[in-house]
Amino acid sequence: MKKLKFEYLPLNKIDISISNVRKSNLEEGLEELVKSIKEIGIQQPVVVFPKEDRYELIIGQRRFLASQRAGLKEIPALITTVKDETDATIKSFSENIHRLELEYRDKMRVATELLKKLGSEIEVAKYLGVTPQTVKNWLGYADLPEEIKRIVDGGKLSANTALRIWRHIPDEKKAIEIAKMVKEIPRNEDRAAIIDIAREYPSKSTEEIVKVMKERSMMKKITIHVTQRVYEGLLKASKEYQSNEEDVVKEALEDWLKKRGFIK
Repeated sequence: MKKLKFEYLPLNKIDISISNVRKSNLEEGLEELVKSIKEIGIQQPVVVFPKEDRYELIIGQRRFLASQRAGLKEIPALITTVKDETDATIKSFSENIHRLELEYRDKMRVATELLKKLGSEIEVAKYLGVTPQTVKNWLGYADLPEEIKRIVDGGKLSANTALRIWRHIPDEKKAIEIAKMVKEIPRNEDRAAIIDIAREYPSKSTEEIVKVMKERSMMKKITIHVTQRVYEGLLKASKEYQSNEEDVVKEALEDWLKKRGFIK
């Protein structure tokens, strides 16, 4: 970002830009922020850009909303310039992704919008500072049935697990049933087993799938030792895919065996 100009701006002269990436989860912690602003004021300015005789806010939406509720008349702001809406979206995303974790819906929406403008997942990844696989996951989330998205939004299911269900179980009704079942299962390895069995036996009911899982409860386990380099890579993958290390290893091993023809 180029050198910014600092000013106190009237709240009624600022509009929230359509390029602001945060659309979900805006109320979380907002009342606490209102209380803090009333007690000690705004500790960090928002970022806006001029548009005609007003300003559009691209960073600091929660601070802006909390200031309104706190009854402030003006807010400290850094004034920047943007080339276009894509540039504004990228600046907003880059700031927000390092703050309160964005909802997967917001990431999905930004990735989808930028893909239309930039043309490829690689370009979107480059602009947002993430890997192409991360962008692929965000775009894949867009195709999830709404009912499964709501389960993810409610914190009952990780986005990665939801994507795995949808990729392996393309029948929407069955995928929703499995997602509802999996969210009630505490152990990650049992969750993975349910998804695998549902994919292997698409015609089986949820009750039958549970029965098969119990029958397979004595499945063999193996322990492998890895180098520090591989372990650190595994931790990064786990964080990026929002999944646990065991699920990442299992999926990577399955993909490897499938590509080489050892399993179908």
